[in-house]
Amino acid sequence: MHDELVELAAGMDVPEGFRADAQGEVIIVSPQRPERWRIISDIDFCIRLNAPNLRTTSDVKIPGTGEHDKAPDFGLFYKNAELHASKALAFVEVVSQSSQETDYVDKTRIYASAGVPEYLIVDQERAVWTLNTTPTADGYRTTITKPIETPVEIAGVQVELDR
Repeated sequence: MHDELVELAAGMDVPEGFRADAQGEVIIVSPQRPERWRIISDIDFCIRLNAPNLRTTSDVKIPGTGEHDKAPDFGLFYKNAELHASKALAFVEVVSQSSQETDYVDKTRIYASAGVPEYLIVDQERAVWTLNTTPTADGYRTTITKPIETPVEIAGVQVELDR
Protein backbone atom coordinates (compact mmCIF):
# COMPACT_ATOMS: atom_id res chain seq x y z
CA MET A 1 0.00 0.00 0.00
CA HIS A 2 2.82 2.42 0.83
CA ASP A 3 4.30 2.14 -2.68
CA GLU A 4 0.88 3.05 -4.10
CA LEU A 5 0.71 6.11 -1.82
CA VAL A 6 4.20 7.20 -2.93
CA GLU A 7 3.02 7.07 -6.54
CA LEU A 8 -0.24 8.85 -5.70
CA ALA A 9 1.60 11.63 -3.84
CA ALA A 10 3.98 12.07 -6.78
CA GLY A 11 1.01 12.50 -9.11
CA MET A 12 -0.79 15.09 -6.97
CA ASP A 13 -1.15 18.65 -8.21
CA VAL A 14 -0.22 20.71 -5.13
CA PRO A 15 0.07 24.50 -4.85
CA GLU A 16 3.45 26.10 -5.49
CA GLY A 17 5.61 26.08 -2.37
CA PHE A 18 4.02 22.86 -1.05
CA ARG A 19 4.93 19.21 -1.39
CA ALA A 20 3.05 15.93 -1.02
CA ASP A 21 4.75 12.98 0.69
CA ALA A 22 3.56 9.51 1.67
CA GLN A 23 4.08 8.93 5.37
CA GLY A 24 2.97 5.54 6.58
CA GLU A 25 -0.56 5.07 5.30
CA VAL A 26 -1.39 8.75 4.72
CA ILE A 27 -0.35 11.50 2.33
CA ILE A 28 0.83 14.72 3.94
CA VAL A 29 0.76 18.03 2.05
CA SER A 30 2.99 20.57 3.74
CA PRO A 31 4.72 23.88 3.00
CA GLN A 32 8.41 23.73 2.21
CA ARG A 33 10.79 25.21 4.77
CA PRO A 34 13.12 28.12 3.95
CA GLU A 35 16.17 26.10 5.08
CA ARG A 36 15.40 23.49 2.43
CA TRP A 37 15.45 26.19 -0.24
CA ARG A 38 18.76 27.55 1.07
CA ILE A 39 20.42 24.16 0.71
CA ILE A 40 19.04 23.66 -2.80
CA SER A 41 20.05 27.19 -3.77
CA ASP A 42 23.59 26.68 -2.40
CA ILE A 43 24.01 23.45 -4.35
CA ASP A 44 22.68 25.13 -7.49
CA PHE A 45 25.07 28.08 -7.05
CA CYS A 46 28.13 25.81 -6.60
CA ILE A 47 27.24 23.74 -9.66
CA ARG A 48 26.56 26.76 -11.88
CA LEU A 49 29.76 28.48 -10.73
CA ASN A 50 32.07 25.48 -11.06
CA ALA A 51 30.51 23.38 -13.83
CA PRO A 52 29.02 25.50 -16.63
CA ASN A 53 28.63 22.34 -18.75
CA LEU A 54 25.95 21.06 -16.35
CA ARG A 55 22.26 21.91 -16.01
CA THR A 56 20.23 21.85 -12.82
CA THR A 57 16.55 21.30 -12.07
CA SER A 58 14.55 21.77 -8.89
CA ASP A 59 11.17 20.16 -8.22
CA VAL A 60 10.76 19.25 -11.90
CA LYS A 61 9.10 15.90 -12.65
CA ILE A 62 11.66 13.65 -14.32
CA PRO A 63 10.47 10.82 -16.60
CA GLY A 64 11.83 7.37 -15.80
CA THR A 65 11.31 7.69 -12.03
CA GLY A 66 8.17 5.61 -11.61
CA GLU A 67 4.57 5.44 -12.71
CA HIS A 68 4.02 9.05 -11.64
CA ASP A 69 7.29 10.77 -12.43
CA LYS A 70 9.06 12.00 -9.31
CA ALA A 71 10.28 15.57 -8.91
CA PRO A 72 13.62 15.43 -7.05
CA ASP A 73 14.42 18.45 -4.92
CA PHE A 74 17.45 18.88 -7.17
CA GLY A 75 18.52 17.18 -10.38
CA LEU A 76 21.81 17.40 -12.23
CA PHE A 77 22.30 16.72 -15.96
CA TYR A 78 24.74 17.56 -18.74
CA LYS A 79 23.61 20.82 -20.33
CA ASN A 80 22.16 19.27 -23.52
CA ALA A 81 20.96 15.99 -22.01
CA GLU A 82 17.35 14.89 -22.13
CA LEU A 83 15.51 15.31 -18.83
CA HIS A 84 15.15 11.60 -18.08
CA ALA A 85 16.34 9.57 -15.11
CA SER A 86 18.59 7.52 -17.40
CA LYS A 87 20.46 10.72 -18.36
CA ALA A 88 20.75 12.18 -14.84
CA LEU A 89 24.14 12.59 -13.19
CA ALA A 90 22.68 13.00 -9.70
CA PHE A 91 19.50 13.60 -7.73
CA VAL A 92 19.34 15.33 -4.32
CA GLU A 93 16.57 15.19 -1.72
CA VAL A 94 16.50 17.42 1.36
CA VAL A 95 14.74 15.46 4.08
CA SER A 96 11.78 16.92 5.93
CA GLN A 97 9.89 15.26 8.76
CA SER A 98 7.12 14.18 6.38
CA SER A 99 9.51 12.83 3.71
CA GLN A 100 11.94 10.70 5.75
CA GLU A 101 10.62 7.29 4.70
CA THR A 102 10.09 8.40 1.11
CA ASP A 103 13.57 9.94 0.76
CA TYR A 104 15.56 7.25 2.59
CA VAL A 105 13.69 4.13 1.46
CA ASP A 106 11.37 4.63 -1.51
CA LYS A 107 13.36 7.11 -3.57
CA THR A 108 16.62 5.27 -2.88
CA ARG A 109 15.10 2.18 -4.49
CA ILE A 110 13.37 4.12 -7.29
CA TYR A 111 16.40 6.22 -8.26
CA ALA A 112 18.78 3.24 -8.12
CA SER A 113 16.55 1.09 -10.31
CA ALA A 114 16.27 4.03 -12.75
CA GLY A 115 20.09 4.05 -12.97
CA VAL A 116 20.72 7.47 -11.40
CA PRO A 117 24.50 7.31 -10.67
CA GLU A 118 24.48 9.46 -7.51
CA TYR A 119 21.70 10.08 -5.01
CA LEU A 120 22.46 12.55 -2.21
CA ILE A 121 20.19 12.79 0.83
CA VAL A 122 20.65 15.88 3.00
CA ASP A 123 19.19 15.45 6.49
CA GLN A 124 19.26 18.70 8.47
CA GLU A 125 17.66 17.25 11.60
CA ARG A 126 20.34 14.58 11.91
CA ALA A 127 22.99 17.03 10.59
CA VAL A 128 24.31 14.52 8.04
CA TRP A 129 24.39 13.87 4.34
CA THR A 130 24.25 10.42 2.75
CA LEU A 131 25.66 9.81 -0.72
CA ASN A 132 24.49 6.70 -2.55
CA THR A 133 26.50 5.57 -5.59
CA THR A 134 26.79 2.54 -7.89
CA PRO A 135 23.10 1.85 -8.60
CA THR A 136 21.71 -1.67 -8.98
CA ALA A 137 18.18 -2.93 -9.59
CA ASP A 138 17.75 -3.37 -5.81
CA GLY A 139 19.40 -0.21 -4.47
CA TYR A 140 22.80 1.41 -4.29
CA ARG A 141 25.93 -0.66 -3.75
CA THR A 142 27.84 2.13 -1.96
CA THR A 143 26.48 4.42 0.77
CA ILE A 144 28.54 7.00 2.63
CA THR A 145 27.18 9.14 5.49
CA LYS A 146 29.12 12.13 6.86
CA PRO A 147 28.44 15.19 9.03
CA ILE A 148 26.69 17.99 7.15
CA GLU A 149 29.68 20.31 7.58
CA THR A 150 31.83 17.92 5.51
CA PRO A 151 31.93 19.01 1.84
CA VAL A 152 30.47 16.48 -0.60
CA GLU A 153 31.32 15.87 -4.24
CA ILE A 154 28.35 15.62 -6.61
CA ALA A 155 29.06 14.75 -10.25
CA GLY A 156 32.65 15.87 -9.77
CA VAL A 157 31.81 19.22 -8.15
CA GLN A 158 32.60 19.86 -4.48
CA VAL A 159 29.66 21.39 -2.59
CA GLU A 160 29.42 22.78 0.94
CA LEU A 161 26.03 22.17 2.53
CA ASP A 162 26.56 23.86 5.91
CA ARG A 163 27.23 27.54 5.24
